[in-house]
Amino acid sequence: MKPPALFDYRRSAAMTFLALPLGLRAERLYQNLPRISSIDILQRLPSLSIIIPARNEEANLSVLLPSLCSLRYPGPLEILVVDDQSTDQTAAVAQAHGAGLLRLDHLPSGWLGKPFACHQGAQAAQGEWLLFTDADTVHAPDGPAQAVAYALQERLDGLSCFLQQDCQLWGDRLALAAAFAGLFSGYQQDKPHFNGQYILLKREAYLGSAGFSAVRNIFLEDLALGDRLRHIGYRVPILRGEDLASVRMYPDSHHLFQGLSRLGVGALHWSGASSLLTILFISAVMSPLIVLVGVLRGKMRFRWLAITWCASSLSMLPWSKRIASPAWALLAPLGALLVQIAAIYGLLARLFGRGLTWKERKV
Repeated sequence: MKPPALFDYRRSAAMTFLALPLGLRAERLYQNLPRISSIDILQRLPSLSIIIPARNEEANLSVLLPSLCSLRYPGPLEILVVDDQSTDQTAAVAQAHGAGLLRLDHLPSGWLGKPFACHQGAQAAQGEWLLFTDADTVHAPDGPAQAVAYALQERLDGLSCFLQQDCQLWGDRLALAAAFAGLFSGYQQDKPHFNGQYILLKREAYLGSAGFSAVRNIFLEDLALGDRLRHIGYRVPILRGEDLASVRMYPDSHHLFQGLSRLGVGALHWSGASSLLTILFISAVMSPLIVLVGVLRGKMRFRWLAITWCASSLSMLPWSKRIASPAWALLAPLGALLVQIAAIYGLLARLFGRGLTWKERKV
């Protein structure tokens, strides 16, 4: 009896074509998110505290803080850096730019680092509205004003935003395009999540939900906080905020792999059954690489490689254009492979109790 083949090349070729409808679904769901754009601000806005959790972020703060110092906000504005036991010049950079500084000297048992830093910042902040933003973001001059004005106009208790991605590494451009497309291919409109890079909340909503203290030990606390707020009944949508700020998520390939492993595991957990669509999409985009092996082994004709590679690239075209340029869609199978490897690594690390490392801490 002939042993089964390691790969069914024809099945892999057929799977690639699932990427097209799933890619269309991802793009449609992303485009359907409301986008915060130019809003006429004709009134004085309530006081705002911008809270930045920072652990060894001297390089990022040197870019972020000048953008915050240039904000045009028609109301009282506070900028607060929460130094989470940094060993670099995070505190010095914050002080040099005139930001408020809160130093943390310990991490209590039962807390993860970022939720504790955010919660301590919220307790120390004075604003009627609280904007939690990551150190690797850069904000448009009118960005926070637009966000607060939009929340007031729509009578929201808060909001969260997907930001413009600033990708400078080839790995970023490949992997993040595939990761975001995969996320939205399995996106649930009735269960939107928060993006921890940009969370704006009315102080009353933060206090009424117990804020980050309620999700103090939860992996991917932003998703958990958004879920909690909605279950309580607060109006806190997630929106497109490309005009508000940009973010450079990873400074190098090491952090890129760590981040993808962390996000891959967490996103699959919070997406529930819809994560199957994400897995299917990433596998479909990656499958031309299996077809390539089949061609090299003489098991398939070259035209199948050309057809499947074209289908994979087309499914990723909007996301490659959004994150880098349309030409990067031609390398979509490689990006999907990176995402798949990182997610599998993360799942195995969690399964065997090793955990994942982020900011020099186990999470």
